[in-house]
Amino acid sequence: MRILLFGGTFDPPHLGHLSLLQNALRRVDPDLALVMPAGTPPHKQAYGTPGELRYQMCSAFLKIDPRVHRSRFELDQPGKSYTAHTVEYLRRRWPGCEIFLLVGGDMLLSFLSWYRGDWLAEQVTLVAQSRDEAETARLEPAVRALKERGGRVLFLDEPVVELSSTRVRELCATGGEIEDLVPAEALRVIRRHRLYLSGEGEVETKKEVSAEYCKKLAKRNLSGKRYRHTVNVAKLARKLAKRYGADEEKAEVAALLHDICKERPKSELLQMLRDNAIMTQNAAEKPQGVWHAAAGMVYAAQELGVEDQEILDAIRFHTSGRPGMTLLDKIIYMADMCSEDRSYSEVEELRKLLKKDLDKALIRALQYSLKWLREEHKPIDEDSREALRSLEEQYYHPQNA
Repeated sequence: MRILLFGGTFDPPHLGHLSLLQNALRRVDPDLALVMPAGTPPHKQAYGTPGELRYQMCSAFLKIDPRVHRSRFELDQPGKSYTAHTVEYLRRRWPGCEIFLLVGGDMLLSFLSWYRGDWLAEQVTLVAQSRDEAETARLEPAVRALKERGGRVLFLDEPVVELSSTRVRELCATGGEIEDLVPAEALRVIRRHRLYLSGEGEVETKKEVSAEYCKKLAKRNLSGKRYRHTVNVAKLARKLAKRYGADEEKAEVAALLHDICKERPKSELLQMLRDNAIMTQNAAEKPQGVWHAAAGMVYAAQELGVEDQEILDAIRFHTSGRPGMTLLDKIIYMADMCSEDRSYSEVEELRKLLKKDLDKALIRALQYSLKWLREEHKPIDEDSREALRSLEEQYYHPQNA
């Protein structure tokens, strides 16, 4: 059995880590790859970021390949984490296994000075990635020394992603953008637990929830077609907000985030809903067609730090509607239904109504939506039925409302 071991502090894991593991998987082709966050590494100080949070962030590696798994072994050990103890554990667990240890190129320079380094050199094949030919040449004396002690070294040929966890932490501390540097799974933990903020105060996050920022975020996370739809929805939402007296900035932000999770796998959406059951209130039991809306609310709150409940609710209910819809709820629902990229048969009627009467347009939109779901034999969210009933009662029988 071939085992690829990738240890590290992962504080936080970043795209360079993911790239390194992907390259190693191609080169080694192991039966099993273990990502193992360290407890207290012998060469570094104890970490301010709890091991459990670093372990959570390492879920990002699991999407790379089904052979990749996380291990808590070093986190659960008392005292400092020594690679020699980990290798002994692997040999007990999988007798006769062949172990490949993934390390940064610079670690080759000091490897023989590690705890039981001579023994380790005989037990594992080191897998390293250097930045260029010059660095490979600089490492050559260390490689020769390792081979003299019975060591084996494999170099990866693929380019290195120049990035460090230190750099990510520094950017967080100064309010810089890290969305292009860390995987989404790690970003969620960083935002949720407000990791790496400097000093006593919190980093200014206004830019993170501005319309301009959300538009960039949508472009990075959505396909071309979905992004164009999102921009059209935002354009109409801002126009409707101006017409009907809502906050234009809020409308645009909610619109730009309304489908931010639309193209994520259903399994990932379901996990988000289950992990945030209090926030999403039984969303996992609702029709799959509305999962992305509840997940979008979670994303906005936890990853972007959106605290405005009006925006969060508008994202959450943009697909289903709900009884007692706010003005912003109505605007986002109708902007999604009537954006300029929509071409279904009833859309022109809705657009005409929308210029004159928001509530009447919304009633007709819900009627059409429920009719289509019934004809297509698709499940209907009870929120949609209740939204229509509530709106019709208020619109046609206001004295009873």
